[in-house]
Amino acid sequence: MSFVLVYGDHEIALPLQFEAHVEEKLIRLMRAPLESPLQERRRLELSSSIVEVISSMLENNVIPPSEKQVKYAVAIARELNLQIPATVLQHRDAMTEFLANHAETYRKSRVR
Repeated sequence: MSFVLVYGDHEIALPLQFEAHVEEKLIRLMRAPLESPLQERRRLELSSSIVEVISSMLENNVIPPSEKQVKYAVAIARELNLQIPATVLQHRDAMTEFLANHAETYRKSRVR
């Protein structure tokens, strides 16, 4: 049997395949009574480390904007005489925000 990282609100599960000796240590840690301050600290450290590793992996996994988004942003920038920040051209989230902030003004300017 393996450990599973579960997010119950969305019914999402990610199996975690540990080597047997690591799994055994983790089981011992999880089964240890919480009365011991040392055990509680170890659990908190484990939890913090897991959060840190996952956050770091996701933050460093930069998704660039699509070609369609870039073309639309360039059209908006030309029409509205805007500069497109470098981060907008590199990060999909920044691009999405840029488009959300300027698309309506762009559409209105095209109607005139």
